[in-house]
Amino acid sequence: MDSVPHILMMIESSRESGRRLIAGVSDYARHFGPWHFHWNPQGEVYRAKALKAMQFDGALVRDDVDVAPFLAAGIPVMTFAYSKHQHPGVGWVNTDDHGVSEVVANHFLQRGFCNFAFFGVANRPWAVGRGEGFAASVRDAGFEVDAYWSPVSAKEILNDDAEVLQWLLGLPRPVALMAANDDLGLKVVELCREAGLRVPDDVAVVGVDNDPCVCGLSNPPLSSVSIEQYQSGYRSAELLDKMMKGTASENLIITAKTGELVVRQSSDIVAVDDKAVVKALQFIQNNGHRALTSDEVALASGLYRRGLERRFRTHLSCTIKTYCREARATHLEKILRESHESLEKIAEQCGFAQASHLTRFFTSVRGETPSNYRKRIAMR
Repeated sequence: MDSVPHILMMIESSRESGRRLIAGVSDYARHFGPWHFHWNPQGEVYRAKALKAMQFDGALVRDDVDVAPFLAAGIPVMTFAYSKHQHPGVGWVNTDDHGVSEVVANHFLQRGFCNFAFFGVANRPWAVGRGEGFAASVRDAGFEVDAYWSPVSAKEILNDDAEVLQWLLGLPRPVALMAANDDLGLKVVELCREAGLRVPDDVAVVGVDNDPCVCGLSNPPLSSVSIEQYQSGYRSAELLDKMMKGTASENLIITAKTGELVVRQSSDIVAVDDKAVVKALQFIQNNGHRALTSDEVALASGLYRRGLERRFRTHLSCTIKTYCREARATHLEKILRESHESLEKIAEQCGFAQASHLTRFFTSVRGETPSNYRKRIAMR
């Protein structure tokens, strides 16, 4: 074989997550390669034929591929192991399922929900992890989660529709429902429509993966949390490179980071039965581009500040100031994500005296600078 590594890559590209992984891998190879890729998403049959045809230097595969033949041939392997089962000596990419669930729980809690549900698949470890994480985050806030565990995937839920419909109709309303992934979220929205339940008024739904095709097929469009698959692909290629060179450390685990929650119509609602608080929240959302004082918000609600503070703590478990800061940070994220304006221009538009003040505010709320946020989003 020539000096350029030959890499077998068995990652499907029919979904956004797979395409992001491939983009990350290919970018690493372009920066530090070159590599010869032998790409085919067809699975075990292709792998068996390919191994007989040539000797690879490394492999990047999904976790439904048997890695034993690679190990027997001494070929370094990186697997995107959503099964949560790591093979000794094999690189392993997993997801921060509890981190994903915490983002969804916080989204619902900030919107005043008191009823929570989770829809997952019982035989998928990633779904179980997300269900456990969602329940833990909601329990920390003083609430419980009603979970439904399907024995099959979203594509196979046909004969169980009646049981799922009965479960949905039995949930207290309004309810905040997390689906283990976008496929399941789409299914929930479809079943809600069949049951006469309004989304998001009766059932607010959030999925995971933020696949634009799946989320767009939903009616209404599905809110979803993204996972940083591009970075996972890039880092997995980097680790495979080290494994092939014999310089990898003993830690062969990469955890995909949780991305942002993209709010669409399926969860864009405030679940608060308090007209004054609703007025206050609408005022805050309409003025996310500027700094607000608690007195301004109270005036818009028709209450004195002290009275509104009590209601915010009762319905939203936070202060007026905290909610305003979160809304302003969310508005800044949208501008940073969707525009190419300089930080100086954005600071001017959003009422900051200078860009450094914007940076200090954003970092205090989001834990990263606006520039880092922009770079991360651009990479993805």
